[in-house]
Amino acid sequence: MTIDRKSLYFLYAATFFIFINFNISHTITPLYILDVGGTEFFSGLQSTLYFLTAVILRFYFGPLADSKGNKLTLFIGGIAFATAPFLFLLSENVWYIILIRMYQSIGLAAYFSSAISLASALAPRHQLGKYIGFYRLVTMGTLMIGPTFAMRVINIYNYEIYHILGIIIGVFAIFFIYFIKEPQSVDKAATVTAIVPPSNMLTLLKERQLSPIYLNIFVISIGYGLVITFMGIFVQRFTVDINPGIFFTIFGAGSVVANLTVASLSDRKGRAAVAYPCMLIMGLGISILYFLPISHYIMYLGSVLVGFGYAGSMAILIPWIVDTITPARRTTALALHDSSIDIGIALGSLFFGIIIPVLGLPLSFGLSGVFIAAFALWRLARSSRLKKQKQLIPS
Repeated sequence: MTIDRKSLYFLYAATFFIFINFNISHTITPLYILDVGGTEFFSGLQSTLYFLTAVILRFYFGPLADSKGNKLTLFIGGIAFATAPFLFLLSENVWYIILIRMYQSIGLAAYFSSAISLASALAPRHQLGKYIGFYRLVTMGTLMIGPTFAMRVINIYNYEIYHILGIIIGVFAIFFIYFIKEPQSVDKAATVTAIVPPSNMLTLLKERQLSPIYLNIFVISIGYGLVITFMGIFVQRFTVDINPGIFFTIFGAGSVVANLTVASLSDRKGRAAVAYPCMLIMGLGISILYFLPISHYIMYLGSVLVGFGYAGSMAILIPWIVDTITPARRTTALALHDSSIDIGIALGSLFFGIIIPVLGLPLSFGLSGVFIAAFALWRLARSSRLKKQKQLIPS
């Protein structure tokens, strides 16, 4: 076994524990806010500020990883995720919780882009989709166990034990980060970017090949923001004796199936040909949740469709960016990818936090799903049209 392969496995292990903390904190915190006396507005607000803070911080951490190496930012992110649960133990004030969530966003800003960039560097180039798909399998697979287990711990014990478990999980992540070694090619790329000023992330939005990818990420992240912030509340309010974490367990199962199939398929069939159908599946899954108050069985179908569609889309959009960008700007480009996700989730959480009291949860889910499905159909039709035009141009 080579050093690079060992490092890749250590990266997968560290990422598993990081995403356990990320996913349980993001799905449990909205319910925690309600339990300590907050409202749906504050549940959405903490999510919005969490992701927007990460967007701002990523303008620093993305170029830092390109110039100093990814392992430094992995450590910074791991420390933030490990210490935030301890800080939650100190107070149950709603504004304090929101403040600590903003601190916790350091982990989101520092770790995520660096981890996916390092995974891309460690993976064989001709199997990039496959290895990124497995990385996404690790990240989304945590949804299968994290939220459901966290809800059981809270129901049996209390939030204090839940936070203590978060600290332990964070320490495990830091332990595995220590053993990761960056490949020599990444070190060389870092040396180059240390001499040349890091690219401004916003300039990447002007690049013709990249801007449509970032738009796709932004749109589906709005829907994901609705799901991950308000689905637990939706299930609690309209079903009886069902653990809200079950939705995310099934969501995770759909994600696992997607990551095992669609990324490798896109290596052969092309990114657009697979990404847009996955986006369409996600939109359909969210839209049918409109019928959840009629039958709780809708939750099971919707969760697997949303999980498959979202994970499949992201598993393709990441290597699509890597295909397009130069290695020296890879982490910065992936930092913008993460910022596109975070802005989408932040705006989605804030927007739906405002309109849910007006439209209600079922209609909010139904309309958002229809919008994503319509967007996917439009992008798919446009992609097919452009492909036909290229085929008509004589070589």
